[in-house]
Amino acid sequence: MDDGTTVIQALLAWVWTPALVMAGALDWACHRHLRIEYSAGLSESLLHLLMLAEVGAALLAALFLQPTAGLFVLIALALLLHEATYALDLRVALARRRIPAVEQWVHGFQHVLPWAGLAGLMALSPGQAQALLALGGEAPEWSLRLKATPPHPVYTAATLTAALLFNGLPFVYEAWRSLRARQRGA
Repeated sequence: MDDGTTVIQALLAWVWTPALVMAGALDWACHRHLRIEYSAGLSESLLHLLMLAEVGAALLAALFLQPTAGLFVLIALALLLHEATYALDLRVALARRRIPAVEQWVHGFQHVLPWAGLAGLMALSPGQAQALLALGGEAPEWSLRLKATPPHPVYTAATLTAALLFNGLPFVYEAWRSLRARQRGA
């Protein structure tokens, strides 16, 4: 493994992943502060859960699957779905509430970080990245298979726990609050 690969892996593991989790937590905090359950409500909350699932699926795939052209396409499709869901979310939110500057700033990170992660992943497997673009001499591998060397179990457990505690549970709680507000007729 060369120095460049080591740096990219370290950045993805120790900068990119925590930044992605933190951006989700900050977005939730913005929603909580604005009490979106009384404005955009359940429809926006359900879209947030869908976006979380889309990015979460991409993150899980990147964590456990070998970086092949097939994986890159799978992640790109998940991220395109995330972008489409975000466009719908924005339409719902703007019709019912204001989106303050700080929340817009957080959304900027939520847009760029997943694509930056895909770029970093592609940099770790340049032969497959080039093959996907019909460059270089390597043939694209379309298969999805587990990594020969999985990520360290402690890192995996810490990452998944952080994502659950700072993203999954808060957004489920947001949906629950929105459902309760709807039931109360708020």
